[in-house]
Amino acid sequence: MNTDKGSLIIVKGSRLRVKERRDEMKNNKIKANILILLTVFFWGISATNTKIVLEEVPPGTLAFIRFSLATVLLWSINRKINPEMRLEKKDRKRMMFCGVTGISLYFILETYGISLISAANATILLASIPIFTMLGERVFLKRPIKKAESLGAVITLAGVGLVIGNSLRISGGYREIIGSMLLIGAALSWVVFSLANKTLENKYSILFNSTYQSLYGSLVLLPVALMEYRSWGPISMVSWGNILYLTLFCSALCTFMYLSALKELGATVTNVYINLMPFVGVLAAAIVLKETLYPLQILGGIVIVLGISLANVKSLWINSLAKGKKVLTQKS
Repeated sequence: MNTDKGSLIIVKGSRLRVKERRDEMKNNKIKANILILLTVFFWGISATNTKIVLEEVPPGTLAFIRFSLATVLLWSINRKINPEMRLEKKDRKRMMFCGVTGISLYFILETYGISLISAANATILLASIPIFTMLGERVFLKRPIKKAESLGAVITLAGVGLVIGNSLRISGGYREIIGSMLLIGAALSWVVFSLANKTLENKYSILFNSTYQSLYGSLVLLPVALMEYRSWGPISMVSWGNILYLTLFCSALCTFMYLSALKELGATVTNVYINLMPFVGVLAAAIVLKETLYPLQILGGIVIVLGISLANVKSLWINSLAKGKKVLTQKS
């Protein structure tokens, strides 16, 4: 009798732990979705802030200022939170590679691209990230892409096409063409970073990775900034305010939030959210920079939200259904 009671207690305890674990995973998923939405908002309006600063500060110099300040901030926080954590010698090359692709190369291409085209077009072009991410995961990681994720990415890209409207004038001159190509290059660079960072995110904390990647990225950006010294001049308080926003929110906080979401949701679902950036970016450009906002761009934003919902919610529904079938099979 006592044995039966003991077994019953063990079973109940096991079920309770499973339920707690399931609830924890659900809460982590919700938090990750909130973090990536905040990231998209801050990054979405960053093109407008960047456009304002570029009137006084050269592109490479701006990128260096952003990440050198962000590195100081992240380093001080990391030393307090992770005082015992050290970067192993065998991981230095990969960490440096992630810093170069995700910080240096990405922001050099992005900032120079934004200096040549409108802020709205810049955020629109960066929405090509999800489709390249799926291809990268399939080719390099041999990861099967779920139908819901693929369909969601395609729908969101269709939304991007609507957001473009009449604003993307590819035939509008060499500046438009070069700027567009630079931003496509930035998108590819970020995809490479997302894939290369997978090994590090499973070994070190998110804050630790953000700190060292910002450090290595800043070191590479320094010579680029020095090459622009002839274009240096006084920086107004308005520009400094935008630089601090780009540093604190977009470079430091958003990098941390993005990597947190990336670890929980995966590269494909996380980057599908990036397709919200055109909608946010176009609105910010229209309000602050007085760039034209077209009805098709508003419609595109709605389509983008639908695509994200499909990629995220339907995937969760399919996974839940599969788990339900597995439980039924075990019971029978």
